Amino acid sequence: MSEPVLRIENLKTVFRTNRGEVPAVDGIDLALYPGEVVGLVGESGCGKSMTSLSVLRLVPSPPGVIAEGSIYLKGQDLIRLTEKEMCRIRGKTISMIFQEPMTSLNPLFTVGQQLVETLRIHEPISRKDAREKAAELLAEVGIPRPEKVVKQYPHELSGGMRQRVMIAMAISCDPEVLIADEPTTALDVTIQAQILDLIRERNKRCGTSVLMITHDLGVVAEMCDRIAVMYAGKVVEQGTVKDIFRSPQHPYTQGLIRSIPRLEGSRERLYSIPGQVPVMNNLMTGCRFATRCPYVMNRCREELPELTERNPRHYSRCWLEELPQEDAI
Repeated sequence: MSEPVLRIENLKTVFRTNRGEVPAVDGIDLALYPGEVVGLVGESGCGKSMTSLSVLRLVPSPPGVIAEGSIYLKGQDLIRLTEKEMCRIRGKTISMIFQEPMTSLNPLFTVGQQLVETLRIHEPISRKDAREKAAELLAEVGIPRPEKVVKQYPHELSGGMRQRVMIAMAISCDPEVLIADEPTTALDVTIQAQILDLIRERNKRCGTSVLMITHDLGVVAEMCDRIAVMYAGKVVEQGTVKDIFRSPQHPYTQGLIRSIPRLEGSRERLYSIPGQVPVMNNLMTGCRFATRCPYVMNRCREELPELTERNPRHYSRCWLEELPQEDAI
């Protein structure tokens, strides 16, 4: 296998508060290979979006800070770069589709002005050529009458149109890595499918590596090659889509899969994982899922398990040597 285009090692991002350091991302390891789509899944608040912001060095500081770890993009450690060096990389080698385009697009500038600025920062291109390419990019992401849209402001566009503009900006300089943070949140089903088709087409046609951050396992099953499951700031399971859906090795992953609604006429009540995600603090001990796990043992409350390979390229962070599979899909 080739070297990963993006490799995250022991990443720890914390928020420094009056009550001490609160871990948001707590020592995760993750690799993304050329042309691969990896899904990062988990409940809200588990650290998915903070992982993506850490990769791009966009963690709000203060109070946030990357406390430990390395983030290698094509062998270069992003943690060691200056802000000026990071500005040259963001949008060019690695780019991101943000979760809420209305807060990511500048309301004071037209769509065309923002696309032109992005292009001219990273490419040796004239303003006239940049305006032409901006219209071409909008057409590429399926926006009708792009020559009109380039003159409009973000508030004049629908949610789906704004998300397409974000995608156009993200792919404008042909990045090798694309991070998509909940790209279909708050969009209707038809627009969701169109947005996912755009990302998939870019991956297939250009070989763009994609880190897909989502809580929607249906999206993951359709889009991804591998899955990393996060819970309370840690990756608790990693593996191929096939392995994780057929044989989940962590109780949390099993609970997520059981929570997927079924269409085959089942009258059973929709399953939900009991309990609540723990409040993050720097004094946490044992397995993060212990308070909600149906298989919890004394050891789980006292010692944090390592991420262990159970099957080839299938890893789980659990003390159980074999997870009962009778409830899995």
